[in-house]
Amino acid sequence: MEYGGAKLIGKKEIETIREKVALHEPPILSLYVDVDPAKPENARKGWLVRVKNTLKELEVPKSVENAVFGVLEKDRPEGKTCVVFAAERDKRVWVEDFTLQVELPVVHLGHGRVEARWGDSYIAPLIYALDEYERYCVVFLNKKRWRLFEIYLGEIEEVMDVFNEISLEDWRRVTADSPSLRFSAPKPASSRAGAAVDKFARKINVWTQKFYKNVARLLEKFVNDHDIGRIILLGVPEETRFFEQYLARSLRDKIVAHLASLPTPEASVGDVGKKVFPEIERIEREKEVELITEIKERPGIWGLENVLDALQMGRLYILAVPWNLDVEVWRCPEAGLVFADEETAREFCPDEKEKVKLRDIIVALAADYGTRLEFVRGEAEKILVEEMDGIAGLTRW
Repeated sequence: MEYGGAKLIGKKEIETIREKVALHEPPILSLYVDVDPAKPENARKGWLVRVKNTLKELEVPKSVENAVFGVLEKDRPEGKTCVVFAAERDKRVWVEDFTLQVELPVVHLGHGRVEARWGDSYIAPLIYALDEYERYCVVFLNKKRWRLFEIYLGEIEEVMDVFNEISLEDWRRVTADSPSLRFSAPKPASSRAGAAVDKFARKINVWTQKFYKNVARLLEKFVNDHDIGRIILLGVPEETRFFEQYLARSLRDKIVAHLASLPTPEASVGDVGKKVFPEIERIEREKEVELITEIKERPGIWGLENVLDALQMGRLYILAVPWNLDVEVWRCPEAGLVFADEETAREFCPDEKEKVKLRDIIVALAADYGTRLEFVRGEAEKILVEEMDGIAGLTRW
């Protein structure tokens, strides 16, 4: 896969989704399409045919359908998921579309499927991704000038102005006294020469400490302003470890990896992406396994009936569900209560109940009770499904 420097989804796009889309009067088309060009079924825009067939089945108005195809038939940036919202009001059609470099939970797009709804807006999968995908930053400590990259929703972007107040002369000076050079330099033979070198090193060290503290301050401001959750340091190990010492504890706690440097300081954004994305994937799967292990050991709660009861009593702090969530539950529409089986649902709502897919309501259900929702994949998903009845949670008490 190629990693480019596409523009990240920012506050403006998030506000559009939360306000313009979520609050738009129904009916509205919500469309999620797998457009990953790496998949054979998507060759020559094979996904476009599937979209056309899906919209015909939904009986979407022709004006909305034409507007959507007008957007989809344009050349699109390479991505994994295309999300489109469209509606008609006062004979005018409104369309918003997003291309993401990540897959989304609770929308089953495998094997050529298209997730489409015509009615109330279905933004839960996208809102979950916007809220829960971690924002990373990568600090590339190189011999010319340090660089910083922000990563979010599978996109990577170089941020050019974070260290602007550091002069080129300062960068050159710190490079001349880099920790990797200092720690590997041979010791002088004579004691007098050694003393002179030590004195010089102390003077340099004072300036170096001031420099690193200044850079650490600028990094901390960026991390706080951009809500960065995890930090990766990229460079010579001695230098990244040395720099870490000058970071505030809150930043040190966010460091999840030290990666070896790239061959050139001028590495492209794509080259940096190729270096860090596999590590990010590993980190995310590892943390999911840690969560599932913690639930098993604390102990937590698992099993559909137990978890739904605890969730709706406000007892759950974290709710863990498999990425491929394929469970049906019973819901009382008026009360909003959800049950694992029809018999229990009949006791609480004898007059009206409905069978729904848990994946359709899980995001909103967790949000209603202030519970953090975690979708897990890989080994964590396997443990959750095979050993914990497919759903589990950590309790507040």
